[in-house]
Amino acid sequence: MEKEQTVAGFLVLMRELQKIDPEFPLQYAICLAEITINEGISLTGLSEKTGMPLSTISRIAGALSKHRQKGTAYGLVKVSVSALEKRRKELHLTTRGHAVMNGIVDILLEKPGQRLRA
Repeated sequence: MEKEQTVAGFLVLMRELQKIDPEFPLQYAICLAEITINEGISLTGLSEKTGMPLSTISRIAGALSKHRQKGTAYGLVKVSVSALEKRRKELHLTTRGHAVMNGIVDILLEKPGQRLRA
C-alpha cells in the first residue's frame, strides 16, 4: 500500500504541473525547482546545476518568463540584469511562480494517503 500511496502522490504532483500547461516539459520543471531553491541564480549557474547547455537554459528561462519562442510564455520567472554585474542575468520567481511552487510544496508536505487522487 505504501508504494501505491507514494505513486499516487507523484501523480498528484504531475497533475499540478499539468495545470501550468498540459504538456509542461520535465526540463522546465527541473529549472523551476532549481530557481525556487536558488533565487537570483544566473543562467550560467542554472546551466551548471542542471547539466543542461546554456543555450537550452536561455530558451527555457525565456519560456518560463515572458519570452517564449513558440506558444504562450508561462510568467513564472522574472529575468533581470544583475545590479553588480551588467552581463549577468538573474532569475527570480514571479508572484505566479511563488504561488505555483507553494502549491507543489503543499502537495509534497502532505502525509501519505491524505490525498490519493487529484
